[in-house]
Amino acid sequence: MEKQVLLIDDEASLRRSVSLGLMQKGYQTEPCENGMRALQTLETFKKKNMPLGCAIVDIRLPDIDGLKLLKTIKANYPQLPVIIITGYGSETIAEEARTADAYLEKPFTVEDLARVLEEMKAPAAEAVSMEALPKELPAAQESVSAYALVSLDNSANLLNTYRKLYYHENVLYCDAIRGDYELVLLLQAPTLDDINEVVDTQIRTMQGVAEVSMLTVDAPMFAENVINIMGSVDKALGGDKDEDMVVSNQTARTRVSSYVMLEVEKEKMEGIYPSLHFNDQVVNCDCTNGRFNIVLLMKGTSYSEIENTIRNRFKTMEGVLRIKEYPIITLFEA
Repeated sequence: MEKQVLLIDDEASLRRSVSLGLMQKGYQTEPCENGMRALQTLETFKKKNMPLGCAIVDIRLPDIDGLKLLKTIKANYPQLPVIIITGYGSETIAEEARTADAYLEKPFTVEDLARVLEEMKAPAAEAVSMEALPKELPAAQESVSAYALVSLDNSANLLNTYRKLYYHENVLYCDAIRGDYELVLLLQAPTLDDINEVVDTQIRTMQGVAEVSMLTVDAPMFAENVINIMGSVDKALGGDKDEDMVVSNQTARTRVSSYVMLEVEKEKMEGIYPSLHFNDQVVNCDCTNGRFNIVLLMKGTSYSEIENTIRNRFKTMEGVLRIKEYPIITLFEA
């Protein structure tokens, strides 16, 4: 019986050469081009009670960082051995990958990989016992949220308007920004009608407010297993995203931050959203309805760092039609 291994690497030529080489060594390889695909494949193996001997994980993946994926696999499938492979070998990376069962630097030969596989303890010829991913979707929130992009006219006092909106009971966040608008608000209320009423009666009527554009926040419309897998990653990483969201005013914004708004082809959303959500510089990632269908809050050590990520990582994604960045400026410390 051939031994099954999961190979996770975004380089197609490596997946092909390793798969062919391992086949000659008696291994059957299941190749995956990114982390989300790998986690979906792991769940398929579990549901079908299929044996799996090892996961081979590249440290650089287009959606989920390889070390985050390692942590997720160890949290959800603790009996599954993991080999980390990397072309960026260093003592730091080797130390961070210490929870893996083996570590292999590129370039390596198939003989090197086969030797590492043989040295590890192979699971019995039955399906590896893996903890199931969450069976149910998260409970629906009892409130709704929306972003309000506020333009001011020449008569407005930006600081006074900012202060009034910052302390408004329906405003979770209020940020002054550079760009087509002066302010971004994140509003919350029991219903969308309540938010619209607040905007129409209390914000649009405020002296100096020229225009308010709305982007309502909506739950991602993805397959259930995608939502569950993303939840399992967040749980394995210790809720880092939730913590960042709670303390974003105190931590992320002690450096620099920007709102980044994307227009994405709807049929590409399921592939693009996880890559944005799991990016280390993204504090929060929301699906929205309006001129843009994704809103990010990004952090960085400088605005140029954020701009480089947008230019080199996000704009190159197939399906991204338009991106607007709105750097946050500090008016006063609340």
